[in-house]
Parts: sequence; C-alpha cells; structure tokens
Amino acid sequence: MANQIYKETQTYRGTWVMYFILLIELPTLVLLLVFFIQAEDKTEMGIALSVVGGTLTLILLFIFNLKLETRIDQIGVSFKFSPFVRTWRKYPREKIQSISVISYSPITDFGGWGLKGNSTTKAYSILGDKGLFLDIGEKKKIMIGTMKAKELEEYLSSWKEE
Repeated sequence: MANQIYKETQTYRGTWVMYFILLIELPTLVLLLVFFIQAEDKTEMGIALSVVGGTLTLILLFIFNLKLETRIDQIGVSFKFSPFVRTWRKYPREKIQSISVISYSPITDFGGWGLKGNSTTKAYSILGDKGLFLDIGEKKKIMIGTMKAKELEEYLSSWKEE
C-alpha cells in the first residue's frame, strides 16, 4: 500500500437536495414574474422581484459551492469544507489516537448535516449517515462524512497496519 492516497470529494451538485431547492425556487420566481406582469405599479413589484430573485440565486449558489474534501495518506488525515474551512486542516498520523468508519444519525447525533459540533466534537458532513471518526486526544474528536464507507474501511485497514 506504499504511497497510496485516499481522496474523496462531496458536493450537493446532482443530489436530491439541489433538485428540491430548484423545485421550490423556480415556481416562486415564476409566480413573482406573473405578479410583476399583472401589477399596476411595476416599480414596487420590480424591486420585490429583484430582492427575492437575488436572494434565491444567492442561496442556490451558496449550496452549489459547498464542498467537503478528504485526503488520507502516509502523513495523516486532511480535509477542508469550503467555504467554511478554506485551508486544509491536517492531522498527523502520530497525533491520531483512534480512527474508524462509523454509522451515525445526522439529526440526533450532530443536529443535522453541515458544520456542526461543540467544544469537544466537530462534525463536517454533506449527505449520508457514514463518517470517518477521529480521536485526536485532548478531548477533541472529529467526524468527517463519507459516501464511500466500504472503500474507506478497506483503505484504513491497510493504513493502520503500516
């Protein structure tokens, strides 16, 4: 396994979340456009259409740009969660006390998906209910979501042996 690297990138692009947001936003914009066409005072309705349309576009762009990247190599575990964690957070192999792939309940264990946590445990997840659980010591634990649990377990079994 020498010099092998595990990489995973997760986004909301092409997932049910993206389509759900589009199913809400598009009818809203069409409805506002119909109101704008029928309105007598086009300036007020134009302002409302611009504000709501701009807000919905910003929300869609924000969710479209969320990305969780994970990298595990001989040196250690690294991840970043754009746009919240823009630089790679690196945890050297020597500092990791335990590492495993877990099943979790996003709502009950961490309060949902995204960037969650408290003073001792941080969770970074996009979708799913599987994650890489790291115990860094000093009462610090990190959970990084994964959509490739089997592949990650296979990689970690040989990674731990080295």
